[in-house]
Amino acid sequence: MTIKKIFDLLNGYAPFAFQESWDSSGLQIGNLNNKVEKVVLSLDVTLSSVIEAKKIGAQLIISHHPLFFKPLKRIDLSNKVLKMLLESNISVISSHTPLDVVPDGVSFALGKILNLRNLKILSPLKEKFFYKIFFNVPTGLEKKILDELFSEGIGEYLYYKDCAFETFGEGRFSPKSPKGRPYISSIAPYKEGKIEVLIRKDKIDWVINKLRECHPYDEIAFDVFEEAINPLNIGYGSIGEFSSPIKLSQVIEDIKDALGLSKIRYSGDLKKKIKKVALLGGSGSSFIKEAVEKSADLFISGDIKYHDLLENSDKISIIDVGHRASEEPILISLKEMLSKEFREVEFFIYKELTDIYKYI
Repeated sequence: MTIKKIFDLLNGYAPFAFQESWDSSGLQIGNLNNKVEKVVLSLDVTLSSVIEAKKIGAQLIISHHPLFFKPLKRIDLSNKVLKMLLESNISVISSHTPLDVVPDGVSFALGKILNLRNLKILSPLKEKFFYKIFFNVPTGLEKKILDELFSEGIGEYLYYKDCAFETFGEGRFSPKSPKGRPYISSIAPYKEGKIEVLIRKDKIDWVINKLRECHPYDEIAFDVFEEAINPLNIGYGSIGEFSSPIKLSQVIEDIKDALGLSKIRYSGDLKKKIKKVALLGGSGSSFIKEAVEKSADLFISGDIKYHDLLENSDKISIIDVGHRASEEPILISLKEMLSKEFREVEFFIYKELTDIYKYI
């Protein structure tokens, strides 16, 4: 079996097209056509995770955080991680913000391991992330042009891809300049289709340039409209409920057991009864206010900033489990999904044995 089959499944589960413009999810290094028998799942591509992958004979590492956040200007083999990956022919696929924003992603995995019910997205994407492009095309050429566009996440929703809608009508024009080279010779009304496709904001220029490349008209009739409301059910964080209220002290003990932690930072009254819980896997300080607005009793995340805690500690109980611990449950979810789909491949979860910080 090839790595591409795993890549395609991941792309269906959390489409790479949904990543933030600053993110670098997708194939990081390697060859999608390589054969794969063993895969390591890890939050980060560290030297220790690569050593583990090499030790067990894995051909692929799937990480949450990308190996490369910025484009490389050079390949420097003094970088031990990069050198070992290349020498061992280990490919890397990363899924960062796509796994953060989809249902059943990072924050949902954290909620499920804590036995929360009725999980929903905490903060739907508010940014005008999606647009619609409409363009006219001669009948009979629709498939050819759409095939050129259906990449880079064009026409992609959460559970469906290659999506487009077409209406038919009559087009007409009159020549204005001898420089024009009309594809249709007759100025009489002619059959024409109008296609609409969903695109991401940062792909607008790519789509227009691609249309100019593959469309037969020398001047293309098109419109681009902003989607006032996000048409996809995606966003950051999750919010759910315990089946019955639980004291904060017991919630803390349950979290420690579920995540394998010996200590947890928290703010709040240990006797307070907790029912509604908001979560954000990773760094969640900026989402505390939304948890308060949605009447959550408790907010669980990592990397809580001092001033955010100070500003909200009288409004909501807060638990900081750490960045890494809040994201590790997604590795369990990924392993379950991938193992079920690819029974001929072995999947291994790698967890760093030590905190990224040292204490004295």
